[in-house]
Amino acid sequence: DLSHTQVSGNVADLSNHTYLRFLDLSHTQVSGNVAELAKLKDLWCLDLSQTQVVGDLLGLRNMTQLKDLSLAQSQVHGNINVISRLPNLKKADLSGTAVSGNLKDVRCKKLRELHLGETHVRISRGVLLPALQFLNVSGCNLNVSFRHVFHRLRLNPITNIFARGCRLTGRVNLPDRCTLRGSLQVVDISSNRLDAVDILPAKVRLDVSQNEIPLHIRPEVIKAATKGGIDLWMTNTELANSEEILANCSNELQLTTVMTPRDSGGYSCHDLARRNLQVTPELFLPQLMCACVPGHFGAGANCSACPEDTFNDQMDQSKCQACPQGGTAPAGSQALAACKCPYGLPGTFKNETVCLCDRNEALTDAQKCVSCVENHLQCNSPMDRLATAPLKDGYIRLKEPSEEIFECLDRQHCRNSSCAPGRAGPLCASCAQDYRASKKICVECKNVSTEKRLSIGLGCTTTLLILAATAWKLRHYLPQPSPRTECLLQLIMAQLAVLLQLTQLWTVLGGFTPAADRAANGTDTAKVADADDQTQGDPLLGYLAALQFTSSEVQNFLALQCLYDGVTVRSMFAVATPLVPLLLLIACGCVEVFSRGLGIRVGLKMLTVLFIGGASGSSQLLGCQRTDGAGTPLKDFAFRPFFPHERCDEALWVDRIGWATAICYGLVIPCFLGFLFGKQNVVMQKAKTVLMHTTCDDGNEGTEGRVKVWLQGLDSKQSFKDATLCKRLAAAAAACVAIDVKGRAVVELQKDAVSVTPTTNISRTSEELGVESLVFGADVQEVEVLQRHMMAQMLMERSTLEEETDRVMLGAKQLFCKYAKCENVWMEVCTKVAAAALVSVVAVDNLWLCIAITLGMGLVIGLAQPFAQPQMNVLQSVCFACLALAAVGFRHHMALARLALAVPLVLLVLQLRRPDSPEMLALRLQQELEAKIHEGPVEVSAEQFT
Repeated sequence: DLSHTQVSGNVADLSNHTYLRFLDLSHTQVSGNVAELAKLKDLWCLDLSQTQVVGDLLGLRNMTQLKDLSLAQSQVHGNINVISRLPNLKKADLSGTAVSGNLKDVRCKKLRELHLGETHVRISRGVLLPALQFLNVSGCNLNVSFRHVFHRLRLNPITNIFARGCRLTGRVNLPDRCTLRGSLQVVDISSNRLDAVDILPAKVRLDVSQNEIPLHIRPEVIKAATKGGIDLWMTNTELANSEEILANCSNELQLTTVMTPRDSGGYSCHDLARRNLQVTPELFLPQLMCACVPGHFGAGANCSACPEDTFNDQMDQSKCQACPQGGTAPAGSQALAACKCPYGLPGTFKNETVCLCDRNEALTDAQKCVSCVENHLQCNSPMDRLATAPLKDGYIRLKEPSEEIFECLDRQHCRNSSCAPGRAGPLCASCAQDYRASKKICVECKNVSTEKRLSIGLGCTTTLLILAATAWKLRHYLPQPSPRTECLLQLIMAQLAVLLQLTQLWTVLGGFTPAADRAANGTDTAKVADADDQTQGDPLLGYLAALQFTSSEVQNFLALQCLYDGVTVRSMFAVATPLVPLLLLIACGCVEVFSRGLGIRVGLKMLTVLFIGGASGSSQLLGCQRTDGAGTPLKDFAFRPFFPHERCDEALWVDRIGWATAICYGLVIPCFLGFLFGKQNVVMQKAKTVLMHTTCDDGNEGTEGRVKVWLQGLDSKQSFKDATLCKRLAAAAAACVAIDVKGRAVVELQKDAVSVTPTTNISRTSEELGVESLVFGADVQEVEVLQRHMMAQMLMERSTLEEETDRVMLGAKQLFCKYAKCENVWMEVCTKVAAAALVSVVAVDNLWLCIAITLGMGLVIGLAQPFAQPQMNVLQSVCFACLALAAVGFRHHMALARLALAVPLVLLVLQLRRPDSPEMLALRLQQELEAKIHEGPVEVSAEQFT
């Protein structure tokens, strides 16, 4: 046995070894002619397979003892019938040689195993090999039907037949009642062109794999294989009647649970659970056993890769799903995640594939994902868009749909992406239909008839007129008030005027309140049952706004917004607010034509009450809401607060009215007051050119402490009429008594002079002296002289005013008398200009400029001391300082604003404890002396009321 070695040489060298019984040179380099071994007659086994041996098979005819012959894959040739001369031959392997002939010519009774694969042997007639059990003719070009081959072999007890690639055709159906059918165990007829399998004999393994054409298998064959355990191998063979098998055998064909992916084709298949039935699923029953894998589409094993921009993430899908709009994906994409979105990430929403932003993001029109938190959205869905997503409370869109989101001026006015109940208009800044604006809230209109409202209004007006007429008629019957009471009333009236100015400006400064704080302080949008019901939060600001006495308060009282269209009513009265005071002043001018001084006097009083409200209304008309509550520009949505449905570049007639009234309040009225200042300078020249001289007589007995007073003009030629001189001497005497005397004194008129003689020896205390002597250390006598002179000039100006007949001076008399000197009327101009300036400063939200104006006015009043009543100097100065505190309070903490309103009230109460002053005492003394000094010496009291 030299098999599988490197042995080489010629077999002829072994021809003399006649004693050999076994010779195995397979898979070596041996060559030579097989006939050279003819002398080895006693050989039992000869194996020259896979060698270089050549020759005719006939050369072995004398090896009668040979039992096993193997010449496979050698170059031997000859006729197959030669082996018939080898009577003891049991196994012959001639596969891969050039042997030819017909198998019917072989007569070898002991031959049990015959290998003729890839030879030229034919089977044309009946074969009779009584011991043959194994026959391999694979690769032989038999080119006959299966029936013919097996019919010619029917008398042989063959167990294994291998006829692969023999170009067999026809149907597989073994003949009945033959030796072959009873002995067969394995039939390998793969790689042929068979048409059908009609029967599967029991205990036979039938291999019809790799059949070249689709093979028809009877359902009974499949059932026999699945139930009887018979082997049927159909690997790589396509089933021709798959529909029939599927309809009749689907229950018998048990599949494995796990699908096995195929290397190509884009599908996976189940295998059959029974291993005796071996098939290729995609060729056998692809519609049952196979399915397209993700990334492919089709049915069974007919699958194709998904085209570009599509995907399939499931098994067995007939079509691929398109990527979200605008998304891209490579061919064969197996998941939605493979799609590349222009924004966000791909996802599924309502059974549709779409590009989705993250959980807390929304999509813009520019196909970008933006933060919901930063854009004040309440994102509830992955498909939310910036232009339509629900908004957080406090924010609103000025048009729908829109990506521009604005914060409401009062965040509580905006709820659920729209205005809160009772609110409407841009930024929900106005009241809705059936609601009326009252104290910065929207009050629901109740079901009150027009007639009832008009009756209430007329009834209230009639009652006020009756009360006013009654008071006018009874004024002569009321008891004359005492001097102390009259002094107290004068102080109270002056204080009330200052407090009215304070509250009006305080409400104007309320504009510094941030929107969020206004909501916290009660400007809520909730429904209010009635105008008189207590609103949420602090209603003080809204109530004090009524003290501006604007026409808006009138329409609110009569609830005209509920009787007519609310927007129209509010707009009309917004225009009326600055116009009505001006119309009333024009009416006063008409009255002045018919009654000298009356129209001017009434007009000046109206200015005290109506100026701030009118100026504020004028500023509001010119107002334009250009930013939202967070300061974001509204751009094209900028609107007029009092005309919310009008853009700022619309309704230009409102601007014309606003600018016209603003010029009146900011220029015309201050100019008129400036005219009064110039007018008094001319008229008061007479009083200003008079000097008062005093001498004290302390040496003579009985005249101790007497003061003699006389007057002298700056012009030596200036002379005074007797009546005028008498009044001025009385004024000078009153000034001396008020400054120098504490107690009682006798005043006596002399020729061109007047004498003042104290009857009680009480001197002034240091605390009654002026501030100058305490602060600046001035000499006491110098301070007394200065005070005496200033007071005398004040009293002479009062006397001059009483003599004046000019209509302007007559009308402005009360205004001049409010100040220590008539020239101090410039303070009235400053006050009005400051009020108008504050209104404008609040409109532009400049807190620091407001503080500068208010503190500046307080400092000017405190230093100038312009008012006749010293209490007013203190109160007015404190009020302006408190307005500065109120401005800071409105911006940062409401408690400071309330404190600023309370401080002047406390000061007012404290001032009422000492209502009198030297100035007021001098005025009373002047009136008493002018009435009695002509009659002789007059004893007067210099005591101040407490």
